[in-house]
Amino acid sequence: MASTHYVVHVSDQVDERLTSHHGCSYTSPPQPAATARELVRALNGCHEPPGEGPWQLAIAGGRRTITLTAAHPDGQLVMERG
Repeated sequence: MASTHYVVHVSDQVDERLTSHHGCSYTSPPQPAATARELVRALNGCHEPPGEGPWQLAIAGGRRTITLTAAHPDGQLVMERG
């Protein structure tokens, strides 16, 4: 089995009246855990976020949500068993 990588997803929800746009979102390619955590840290204002996420923080005009999802290097998401 291939080693687990992670996909980082960030979504900015903003008030269009304040920012003149609807917000945006980004999903990273699969990457090793350490690299993914470093991206999460950068998106969180260079602070190590607590716990395993999802994380939310205030941004100018709205709110940012960051999630980290397990994936294989080929991009297939890892299904968790409940």
